[in-house]
Amino acid sequence: MKKIAIALLVFIAVGNLTAQDYKHSLQGIKKVKIASESGVIAKTHSQNEVLIKGEGRETPEKAKGLKAVYSGGSDNTGIGIYVQKEGETLIIRNLKGMHSETLEIYLPKEINITTESSNLGSLSFSGFSSEIEARTNVGGITLKNVTGPIVAKTATGEINIVFDKVSQSSPISIVSATGAIDVSLPSNTPANLELKTSMGEIYTDFDIKFPVEHKNMKVISGKRAINTQINNGGVDITLRSSTGNIYLRKK
Repeated sequence: MKKIAIALLVFIAVGNLTAQDYKHSLQGIKKVKIASESGVIAKTHSQNEVLIKGEGRETPEKAKGLKAVYSGGSDNTGIGIYVQKEGETLIIRNLKGMHSETLEIYLPKEINITTESSNLGSLSFSGFSSEIEARTNVGGITLKNVTGPIVAKTATGEINIVFDKVSQSSPISIVSATGAIDVSLPSNTPANLELKTSMGEIYTDFDIKFPVEHKNMKVISGKRAINTQINNGGVDITLRSSTGNIYLRKK
């Protein structure tokens, strides 16, 4: 009997949630700006539109005939998200608080993206061959199979980035105030490197001629910035962590 009652409660709870998707054309759009207090997951798809996945909760009985309002703006999507086109930029603002579900978004892989999680939330992107700017307050940043240019910055959190290849068009900057940085580059990447950690160590398996080894990776004192080149130099890549190790790996 108890199991039946629990199952009934779960059924009722699930029944109060209605899956909702929101789509918006990206015709004439060159950049998407996303602001969210919770986390964001961005993936690629083949359509020239943004697809936002969400769960819409049924309106409580007492709220019938009313609409939810948020301090960050008006919900013009029906899923607690504000979307507005401004010139060649599409603004996406998550109006719900930092304890809401992670925002899941699908975009074309070539679209430029700026994303900020202002409170507690991590950012995750995969498969983009475009410019990405990702900032968090408390939360990690994970970028997989990207090309850049990349600007990634967090006050508290780890940054993990795997490059498919590295765009030479603009500098790359990866900064964590408190947290490790782990970056994987194709072994033939031409780059000018600036590496610095104030309270940590720097490890790499790139051949930048430092003699001390640790598990097949060279360890470098992090007290000063290290400026060096790989593959005869190329795009500027900066990796900085105030408190945390830096790992620069060959992919």
